[in-house]
Amino acid sequence: MRALPPLIDVALLPGVEGAPAWVPLVLDPEELSRWTSLHATGRPLFLAAHLGARVIAARRLAWATEPPTTPDVSDFAWATLPSGKPMLTFRDGRAQPLHVSVAHGGGRAAAAVCDHGPIGVDLEHVDPRRNLLAIAQRFYAPEEFAQLAGAAADERTVLFHQWWTRKEAVLKATGIGLRGGLTVRVDGPGDRDGWRQVRLDGHDAPLFVRDLCTPDPCVFGAVAIEGQPGVVRMVHATPFEGDATRDTPAAT
Repeated sequence: MRALPPLIDVALLPGVEGAPAWVPLVLDPEELSRWTSLHATGRPLFLAAHLGARVIAARRLAWATEPPTTPDVSDFAWATLPSGKPMLTFRDGRAQPLHVSVAHGGGRAAAAVCDHGPIGVDLEHVDPRRNLLAIAQRFYAPEEFAQLAGAAADERTVLFHQWWTRKEAVLKATGIGLRGGLTVRVDGPGDRDGWRQVRLDGHDAPLFVRDLCTPDPCVFGAVAIEGQPGVVRMVHATPFEGDATRDTPAAT
């Protein structure tokens, strides 16, 4: 029997404004310190991303228990590996099998969860003030820069942001981050589901990346996975279900 492809749950989330009473219950002490140290404009998306990852993870872990038992979002802790890659754990020290990635851009946060292998997600918004050619000349492969330089303005904008989010998603999936270099090529042909195989120097495991559809045409997104292409499922991960006065967010 052929194995099912990996399932990647992705949520696109609005920022969580203010300082809800449940924040100290959900964020672990290190996250809480990071959240409070951020500028007020950065806090809503940080909170949305870290909460969204917990909500999706709780749902996924409920499937793996018999009888189904959904963990509480306050059961999780957030670890950052030396590479900068995030890792979701339990506060009591237990490991859990899920891989997570978060991002934000254009007023939205993204959270992605998969139980198959390392993943990466990225969002990027179009800022007309940026000099795309100058950025591409500095960071992209020479062939990419040449293609962008020869493209019309609208095509250049689309290609630049598609490539940027794909590159960042791939580098997040590997745990290398931007120090891995944005010259990695992500412009190969996609399969029928949009997955593109990516070759990264010094990384033996196969990598695959595809674009994400966002509600805003000025926000581009991509998700990457190590190992094999998967199935992307866009999910809803609202902070609250029902009564907004409840003490902690729901995970159902």
